[in-house]
Amino acid sequence: MKQHYLRLVCLLLVITGITSCKKYLDRTPLDTITSEAFYLNQQQVNQALTGVYNAFGARTISPGYTNPTPYYSKLDLYTELGLERGLNGTIGSGAYNSLNGAVVELWGGFYQVVQRANNMLYFMTRAEATMSPADYNRYRAEAKVLRGLAYWHLIMLYGDVPFYTSPLDKQDAVSLKKTPKKETIDFLLTDLNEAAASLDWLPTAAGRVSRGVALGTAARLAMLDERYATVISLTDNIIANGPYNLNPVFQNLFRKAGQTANVNNEVMFYYPFGDADAGSYNYLNLVLGSRAQGGQSSHFPAQFLVDLFECIDGKTIDQSPLYDPAKPNQNRDPRMRQTVMVPGDTSIVQGFTSIVFAPNDQFLYSYNTTTGVVTKTTTANQDSVNIFGPRLNGGGNLWKKYAQDRDINGTAGNTYRVGWVYMRFAEILLLNAEAKLENGSSASDVATPVNRVRRRAGMPDVAADVLGNPGRLKQLVRREKTLEFAEEGIHIADMRRWDDGAYALKVMATQIYGQPLSNMTLIPGVGLVFNRPAPPPVFDPVYNVPVSWPNADALRSKRELRIFNVNQHILLPLPQSDVDNSSLDQNPNW
Repeated sequence: MKQHYLRLVCLLLVITGITSCKKYLDRTPLDTITSEAFYLNQQQVNQALTGVYNAFGARTISPGYTNPTPYYSKLDLYTELGLERGLNGTIGSGAYNSLNGAVVELWGGFYQVVQRANNMLYFMTRAEATMSPADYNRYRAEAKVLRGLAYWHLIMLYGDVPFYTSPLDKQDAVSLKKTPKKETIDFLLTDLNEAAASLDWLPTAAGRVSRGVALGTAARLAMLDERYATVISLTDNIIANGPYNLNPVFQNLFRKAGQTANVNNEVMFYYPFGDADAGSYNYLNLVLGSRAQGGQSSHFPAQFLVDLFECIDGKTIDQSPLYDPAKPNQNRDPRMRQTVMVPGDTSIVQGFTSIVFAPNDQFLYSYNTTTGVVTKTTTANQDSVNIFGPRLNGGGNLWKKYAQDRDINGTAGNTYRVGWVYMRFAEILLLNAEAKLENGSSASDVATPVNRVRRRAGMPDVAADVLGNPGRLKQLVRREKTLEFAEEGIHIADMRRWDDGAYALKVMATQIYGQPLSNMTLIPGVGLVFNRPAPPPVFDPVYNVPVSWPNADALRSKRELRIFNVNQHILLPLPQSDVDNSSLDQNPNW
């Protein structure tokens, strides 16, 4: 390798022009410091590690690296769970190509993490004599975990990708070729287990990785390759020996105060935004928020997700006697109200009129937070009339998860400081459950971790008739993982993996519908109800998920007709500029 440079702002391969956002973990820009003049002591190694964290945590995606919105907030929009504001050229629609901005930026962003980690691991040997063995090994381990997480994203999104563990110059980069994912995963599993031994179970500071994150990353990688016994071993270790449990209040996981308190250490790894730093913020509140309350509502949950939530009796809405199409937000899994906002839900935002969400009505319904009284106003409802709002563009739903903090500290402007959670203990439990299911464990062993998550949500344990039916148990485990982590950016890995793309084909190649077109009427003591409710969807018998909506063209809002080709869309294309300027082969059918 020649001319090794510490590339902490410029990107690997032939992608250039990326700038660093000022974030909580980005303190000392290092893009102009060459490796020959650096890595001489612990302080400099720590600065380099900060650069690796910043590359991972501050990453944003299209429309450009300067938009401070966590990339994870868009990943569910590429699945059956969400919608982007745009209709043309989006990944979810299937009508995109290898020049797509998100395709380019996700690839470039995660390879930036790899390059920074490799530089650090290669050159930090210069400082070993100045550091204690424990600190030296911990810094190395943290960089390896971040590198492993970056490769999990790259493999999950793009399949076989170039794998390397040393610094590269441009001459080296253009000759890179794909490495089979099994070989990459083999190396990373060993690497992450070794890293875990040098880390404590809890991080040394907020926003740092730990032993649990190292083992959890290994479990994610093993699941990508269907190594179920390995996933069970890794997650059993975390469950039995780690200091992690579930936070009893689900919504506090997505509130700043709740993340700071981190009851029971459920949040294992997250990206914090600092109150003391004026430049440390994100635009989540803007992209998720109601247009009637200062938001732009450019990310939407799909009706598929809304209708996937069970009723409180543990039955899906096509089966439960508790489901009322006129009041679809009533008697549902409590996580639904903390994940999405649907017609009839209340939205309280300091500094704005608190409302009852009714996107098909011309005027706002205000909500008095003291008396609980709902009043129809003469104020124009921007959620209804704005061309980019949830009625005309988003199917009539909004995200609630990650917009929770608006309720309690008034951060209704653009400078939003709720951190993004990358890994939490509930994921470890449900990875454990799914791996045991696929590996042939008993139904009771599968249900034990699932029931822990369901009980925290206020949902009943897995029913006896489900336990006795392997097909229904698989449906429930998958549904539980989908609902628990909606809008957290990890479902895309499951959607593409399940049944080698057969599930993705079932839920992606479809016409997208939303909430009923009907107006709502305020009934005292009851709330808002649809005047002309739409019937519940039809659920697929194999996957037990909603796949069609009766008489939807007449009764429901309508979005794009999505396309999905398993032989093409199961992976993203490699950025065309990298294919054109290297030895890389494009992914199939792109």
